[in-house]
Amino acid sequence: MTAKRESKIRRRRTRGSAIAEFGPAMGIILICFFFPTIDMLAVGLAYGFVMVLNGNQVHEASLVPASSANDPSGMVKKGIPDQWLNGMGRFVKMSGAPTTDVSYRDGASESDGVKNATVTVKTTIVCNPFLPIPLPFANVPGLNGPMTFSIQSERPMENPDDPTQ
Repeated sequence: MTAKRESKIRRRRTRGSAIAEFGPAMGIILICFFFPTIDMLAVGLAYGFVMVLNGNQVHEASLVPASSANDPSGMVKKGIPDQWLNGMGRFVKMSGAPTTDVSYRDGASESDGVKNATVTVKTTIVCNPFLPIPLPFANVPGLNGPMTFSIQSERPMENPDDPTQ
């Protein structure tokens, strides 16, 4: 190293300017990168958990008659979401309870006269951010505002003889 460069480094160390810049730099890194990253990871995790809930609901709805699946106190609309809320649902920061819509559609008829049916389950959940970041100029879902997940999946009925029983 040259003598001029060594004296510049020595002067900087004695004045402590590197320490003075550390606090604001850490603040910017935390506010602009770390906390939003944590929020985005929580959003992805919540989406995955809601997909598990919807998958369990559509599976159960494909096994039972329509009257059981559409029952507000039945297994599809109440039982499975309650079990989910006591398990995976604990890790999802929600506003209210999950809502479930069950619908059916007729499929193609087979050669032996059996008519296929498909059940569709739509699960909607409003999630709040894990760490709300105060942004005075914008309301960004997932960072400082609620985010709505609406997941829909369908599955063929196990017993398509009369899905509207």
